Amino acid sequence: MIDKDLLKNMTILYAEDEDSIQNGITETLSLFGIHVICAKNGQEGLSLFKAAKTKIDLILTDIKMPKMDGLLMVQKIREVDEFIPVVITTAHQETNLLMKAIDLGISSYVLKPIDIYKLKETLHKAIEPKILKEQLLEQNKKLNIEVQKNKENQKIMVTQSRFAAMGEMINMIAHQWRQPLASIGTAAFTLKYKILSDAFNLDLKEQRNEQSVFFKNKLDEIEFYVQNLTTTIEDFRNFYKSDKKVLNKTIDSAIHNCLKIMKKDLQASNIEVQLDLKSKNKLNIYENEIIHVFLNILKNAQEKLLEKENHKLILEICTKDIKNTVQIDIYDNGGYLDENIKDKIFEPYFSTKKEKNGTGIGLYMSKIIIENHHQGKLFVKNIREGVCFSIILPKKIHL
Repeated sequence: MIDKDLLKNMTILYAEDEDSIQNGITETLSLFGIHVICAKNGQEGLSLFKAAKTKIDLILTDIKMPKMDGLLMVQKIREVDEFIPVVITTAHQETNLLMKAIDLGISSYVLKPIDIYKLKETLHKAIEPKILKEQLLEQNKKLNIEVQKNKENQKIMVTQSRFAAMGEMINMIAHQWRQPLASIGTAAFTLKYKILSDAFNLDLKEQRNEQSVFFKNKLDEIEFYVQNLTTTIEDFRNFYKSDKKVLNKTIDSAIHNCLKIMKKDLQASNIEVQLDLKSKNKLNIYENEIIHVFLNILKNAQEKLLEKENHKLILEICTKDIKNTVQIDIYDNGGYLDENIKDKIFEPYFSTKKEKNGTGIGLYMSKIIIENHHQGKLFVKNIREGVCFSIILPKKIHL
């Protein structure tokens, strides 16, 4: 709703060649708080408009004036400001000129003799669209600033999320490396011990052959464990690649790559992973982002399961095709999610594990990745003995 005092402090350029009319209208408009710049004809009005140091909000002009009429003045002003509101004053017999004025995009007109209250109402209506447009532009400007701030905040959250995931990855790498490193250490110690203890009599051919076989087997073991370590690093390195490429493939690949990363950690927690992968549809996905989502959900499930005293800890991952989409369900039997917080878990910085230094951004970023980057859906529900996160992904995403 536009303020009734909208005209107050407005600046109007008023062109009128009859002094008595101009003086009377100017004096009355001033009573309404309107600042008036007066011109005697169109030529003077055009010069004043171009030279004005303060913003002119509206043009009020008579049509018939010496040197340059009002219509030509408006035409010239339109070349400078296409959208400035224009109100003309006219007599009944000037209908042909009025039609020309309409072609120039005037906002309205007032018939002479001028009714000052009618003029005020007409000026108010003429300036209203301009003010609304300026307000809308200002709001859009503020909105764009807020959008930019949100984008910057989201970038920060993405970084925080990846750092949080990186910390978890390092823990999983440490866990996965512990056994191979211990085996390598054992093999190296055994080789060293055999050498230092003269375990083989190298004067005998049979003993030399036995030593060669023994050393070869131990070195093969070391090579196997080194290869195991290299594969682990490669899995994690691929996950953290910064290139963002759309791949067209089934969802199985992302699931198996995620489980490769978490397999040892889940086994150590005595969590049984049950797979029921029935989807055949190929999807357009950013695979590393999808793996990131799976990791967030599985890590949350793992932590929740370890808090329970279930006889059997289970994680189920199921996929199926539904027309042009794929549905992925990730279920754990670690107990229900509190209904009071179920709608909050996807909010930024909301965490149920603050005492464990939870960041509260993992599920928020997961929702951004699924719904904004992949045009899908991510939601959660309580079923059976626990919680199921469901992801619905379309076959194609609009880039």
